[in-house]
Amino acid sequence: MELKTGNYPTTLDDKGRVSIPARLRDRYSGELVITWGMKPCAWVMKPDVWERVAEKLTNSDLITEEERLLIEHKYVNQAQVLEADKAGRIPIPATVRRYARLTKECLVISAENRLEIWDEEFFFSFLEDNQEAVQAAMNKMGSLKLFRVNAGGNG
Repeated sequence: MELKTGNYPTTLDDKGRVSIPARLRDRYSGELVITWGMKPCAWVMKPDVWERVAEKLTNSDLITEEERLLIEHKYVNQAQVLEADKAGRIPIPATVRRYARLTKECLVISAENRLEIWDEEFFFSFLEDNQEAVQAAMNKMGSLKLFRVNAGGNG
């Protein structure tokens, strides 16, 4: 079974690059797009995914023109094209490093359609600071029942 999720510790090197984990390099090779994430982290995705995300971000009837411009400035205008080198490293632009608060120790987190690159210490602080909200959401979903499955895969 191949999971599309997971997290992988890595380091930001002196040239501002991080390594894409070996098991993810097939999915994240060639031309990639990097931009600011919703929380202080970097998002990395394939260009076709980025095009769909950018379209959703800028073409919603649910937001005002001012909100659309703010979203455009924060996410869309920050996007840059990059490519992994032969060793599987990607350069993180200085503005993205600053926004994401990236220092030496980082985490590459594989989400469904993107990679997220977080400063490791900030990520764990973020999770700790939001533990009550996570627990409340899990309780709403019946957290103990979520992890009870029978051999047939039904809850």
